[in-house]
Amino acid sequence: MTVDQEDESRSGSGLALALYDADVATLTLPALPVVDDEDPPFHPSRPATATDVDVVQAARLQLLNEAARRANAYASAIVSHVTANGKARITTGTSAGKVPNPVVAGDPIDPPDSAVLLAIE
Repeated sequence: MTVDQEDESRSGSGLALALYDADVATLTLPALPVVDDEDPPFHPSRPATATDVDVVQAARLQLLNEAARRANAYASAIVSHVTANGKARITTGTSAGKVPNPVVAGDPIDPPDSAVLLAIE
């Protein structure tokens, strides 16, 4: 999960991107002014300068980069936790493999013909 330093666009996928989007949705990002903007917090007697635009853009990027850093850290921790502690329960009627025929004690179960989705409870 990364933030483009020029246009603030984000790139990434999966859990980190979902966490980033949720985090950014809670932020109050300052509006990016344009040079000579007179709307508050600027004023006709003190319109926005190029330096003001740069400062606000840097502040926005810092907030977005911190959100990306958090999203990557949280996603890594969540995946590690689920990998180490997740358990799947096979419900009635779901097959995760094929029992060999004839059944011989100690023989492994053959893998399924295609992927099987198991619910994590």
